Amino acid sequence: MSGFLGPISGAISGVNRLVQTTGSVVSDVARIGQSFGGSQIPDSSGASWADGAWFQQLQPGSWRGVGFVLDAGMTAAGRRVAIHEYPYRDDAWAEDLGKLPRRFSIQAFLVGDDVYQQRDAMLRACEQSGAGTLVHPTLGSIQCVLLEFQCADRRERGRVVELQFSFIVAGDVKYPATTTATAQTVVAAAAQLNIASASDLGSALASVASVAHAATASVGQFTGIAMSAVNDASRIFNSVRGLAGFYGRYGTGSRSTLQPVTATVQGALAAATTARTLVNSTANLVNTAASFL
Repeated sequence: MSGFLGPISGAISGVNRLVQTTGSVVSDVARIGQSFGGSQIPDSSGASWADGAWFQQLQPGSWRGVGFVLDAGMTAAGRRVAIHEYPYRDDAWAEDLGKLPRRFSIQAFLVGDDVYQQRDAMLRACEQSGAGTLVHPTLGSIQCVLLEFQCADRRERGRVVELQFSFIVAGDVKYPATTTATAQTVVAAAAQLNIASASDLGSALASVASVAHAATASVGQFTGIAMSAVNDASRIFNSVRGLAGFYGRYGTGSRSTLQPVTATVQGALAAATTARTLVNSTANLVNTAASFL
């Protein structure tokens, strides 16, 4: 009988040790799940996380004031780069277009008897519009915009609700800045000055228009008298009256000033015609100039 009970006792002892080991593992897992609540978790060096400088730097995570426990987090950052590739070139030109906005992917959880009240508060916070304050356990307080949120309930995890967040750093709304085009402003002001000057000049000339019209009328009268004088048919006879000799009863030569002895009829008529043409052309020029007044 003792030979039979020996192996049984050994098996029972092995089961007890297995149960103790399993209980220790479960206890460790529970302590890991409550690590952000302040319990001490031994690491490989033998010191506790809560006592280390690393743990002291962590901040309680929250979104819009609703807390969560960080399980895993990933940050995406870098630069905007446009790749330009060209035919028959072995390399490419990477054009830098500025810094990328940081993105944060967070896996977290809520735990406690009031876990569903915490979940509902987180849902309300996630459904608010605009930017909010994300307290990242390792990066601190950041103004972000929530891109996506998910929560999951699992039967095997009991009073734990899993959370997933996707954030992007919020930026200010920036519009194109306006500047004054000095050259265009000066040109526009000069154009307005020209228009105003022309208007003032027109108003001033309008008041003296009657004077100009009167002068124009007087000029026309004088030029008309001059043209009538040279166009008179009697000038043909008068041009040869001063010639020496007797030219009939229509040209008796009765002039007080006689022409030179060498003067001829043809010469006198030509001179009269030239004078008539000159007077007419001059009168026309004067009339044309007067019309611009």
